[in-house]
Amino acid sequence: MKPTAIIIAAQLVSMVLGATGLAQTAPSVRVVSLGDCRLSTGSMLPNCRVAYRAYGRLNAAHDNAVLIPTWLLGRSEDWAPLLNIDPLVDTTRFYTIVVDALSDGLSSSPSNTPGAGAVFRDLTVGDMVESQYRLLTERLGIHHLQAVIGFSMGGMQAIEWAVRYPSFVDRIVPIAGTPRVGAFNRLALSAMLDEIVAGRRAGIPPDSLWSHLARTEMLFIMTPIGLNARGADSVARDIAANARTYRAWDLNDYAAQIAALRRYDVALDYGGDMHRAASRVRARVLAVYSWDDHMVTPDSMAEFARMISADTLSVASSCGHVMVFCEQKRVGAATRAFIGR
Repeated sequence: MKPTAIIIAAQLVSMVLGATGLAQTAPSVRVVSLGDCRLSTGSMLPNCRVAYRAYGRLNAAHDNAVLIPTWLLGRSEDWAPLLNIDPLVDTTRFYTIVVDALSDGLSSSPSNTPGAGAVFRDLTVGDMVESQYRLLTERLGIHHLQAVIGFSMGGMQAIEWAVRYPSFVDRIVPIAGTPRVGAFNRLALSAMLDEIVAGRRAGIPPDSLWSHLARTEMLFIMTPIGLNARGADSVARDIAANARTYRAWDLNDYAAQIAALRRYDVALDYGGDMHRAASRVRARVLAVYSWDDHMVTPDSMAEFARMISADTLSVASSCGHVMVFCEQKRVGAATRAFIGR
C-alpha cells in the first residue's frame, strides 16, 4: 500500500537512487472534463476533471495504450524518471497514459472543487478507476488496454482494474500494491490521518504538519537497515526535503486519498470473499513486491497472486516500499518483458 504515504517526489527519487539527471521533462499535462461523476456512495461530483500526461503515440487502431495511475502523494509528472532511464514501459511502442488519481490536486480534488469537500470524504480507489475508464472510453476513444501498471496506490488501482473491468486489460503489473489493506498498514494510515485532524484542531500551521507527516512516513517507507545506513543527518535532510515537496499539496487532498487507501479492499463488492474477486481476473498479472516493505505489507498480494496464478517478482531491498527506485533496472526489465510479449 503505498497505501500510505509515499513520498516520491523528485527529491525522494534522487535520495533513493543517489543519481543525477533524472528530472526528465514530462509531457505537458492535459485536463479533460467528464461532466458529473457519480461516486460509489451515490454522491455526485460536479464538473469532474481528470488530468493526464501522454508518452508516445496512439496507433490508428487505438489498441497500443498502457495506463499508469499515480501513487499516494504522487502526480503524473513524477513518473518521468521511471519512463526515461531503465523505463518500465517502452514508450516508443506503447502509448503510455499517466493519469492523475482523483484528489491529487490536478484531477478533481477538494482543493479545486469548491463545496465538494463532503463528497471526497468517502472517495474510493474504485472511484479513481471509474474516472479513468470514462477518460479512456468517452474522451480518448480507447476501449482496450495493453496493460495497467501502478506503484503503491497505483498498484491498488491496477488490481481494481483487473477485477472491475476483466476484459478491458490484457496485462496488469501492481508494484508494491495490495488487493486488501492489512491491519498494520491500516494502523499506519490511520496514524497519519489522525495527525492531520489533530494538528488542524490544535492550529498547527500546514508547514509544520507536513514536517510531522514526512517524519512519520519515513518510518514506514524504508527499512531500519536502509535508514541506519544513511545515518541520522542524511535522513533528517531527506525528511526536510520531502516536507518541502509536500507543501505543494493541499492537506485536504492528501487526507482524502489516505482515507480511500485505508478502506481499500477489492473484494468489498463480493461480500469480502477474495476468491470471488479473484475469479473475475482475466488479465495476465505480474505481481512485484518486497517482503521488506513496511508501507504495504505483501502478504495479501502474494496470496492473491497464488489465487490468480500470477507471475511474481519478489525484490529484496533495504529500500523497502520504494524498492522500485533502488532496483529500477531489474523491475524495469521484468515489466517491459512482461507487457511486451
